[in-house]
Amino acid sequence: MQRPNYPSGKDLLSADAVSRFDLDDIMERAARHLHEEELEKAGLPLPEQPPAPRRRPKVIATLFDQRSTRTRLGFQTAAARLGHQSIDAYDTDRSRMGTATGESIEDHIHTVELYSDLLIVRSHLEDMPYRVGRLSYLPVINAGNGADEHPTQALVDIFAIRQMRGAIENLSIALSSDSRARFAISFVKMLRLSPPKRFTLCCLPDTPINPAMREAMTVLADLGTQVGLVHDIRHTLDHDVLSIQMQDMSKFAHASLGNEAVDKEKESEPFTLTARKVLDARSDTLILNPLPRFSELDTSCDSLPNAGYFRQVQLSVPMRMAILERMLLGIPWTGQAEAFRSSSGG
Repeated sequence: MQRPNYPSGKDLLSADAVSRFDLDDIMERAARHLHEEELEKAGLPLPEQPPAPRRRPKVIATLFDQRSTRTRLGFQTAAARLGHQSIDAYDTDRSRMGTATGESIEDHIHTVELYSDLLIVRSHLEDMPYRVGRLSYLPVINAGNGADEHPTQALVDIFAIRQMRGAIENLSIALSSDSRARFAISFVKMLRLSPPKRFTLCCLPDTPINPAMREAMTVLADLGTQVGLVHDIRHTLDHDVLSIQMQDMSKFAHASLGNEAVDKEKESEPFTLTARKVLDARSDTLILNPLPRFSELDTSCDSLPNAGYFRQVQLSVPMRMAILERMLLGIPWTGQAEAFRSSSGG
């Protein structure tokens, strides 16, 4: 997979793109959008703001060759709430790109950018968002690429934790997941910007940890986080936050299996979270899941007061509004620029 060898700042393709300055800015924007949404729902007046200059709505183009519910609908809803429009720029059943009688990705991207102002790419091909970022002068968002990363999900998760549990630096956080899962890699990478007191990975024993995950955990340890490893979900229930997904996501990596095939896959008992386990541990850990869930998170957990995964989905909209707002204003992401300056001695 070829990644850019220099930081342009226009694209959000990896958790590496985000600096602490960027994180603080995007969290503040998301919190403002959330506050305004809550005021509107309560029928209260919004804070007075100077009138914004009249501008035409922006067009957000989604290029998804991989199935999506929350990410696609979340960005479409965010665009609508900002007064913008979204278009489906790639449909596997109707688009010409990639078909025998179709056009190259280069021609497709150069065509789509004539209709739009920002591109959101989701693909089973890990190189695709980076390739689109190099091809287009428009800002590009990586909405999930193979087994690589999912940076906007990481921002959603951090926003959800801050809203429901407070400052991450004061918390203990556990992650029960396949260490190759793209949401997990981006999430642990992003934690470097506000390192928790303790971080624990719950994973299958005798299974090598993905190198990208191991590196991200090493970074946390170097920043002073107490980093641990466990092999039973019960050992995570003393944490402030638990983010959980299937331990073996390889069967779902392309998000192309039907329900019948998925239902045949069952998580092994040590990694299945049930309400009984939570209650027996007298745990108030905040339970998060990027969804869709499989058998790792039992529906008995839905009635628990500390089940936060549907609130997590709800909070994704103000965060995605903040991401779109920031990028349409042309504000660059500075994380890779900082890393580039450090590595070059600047």
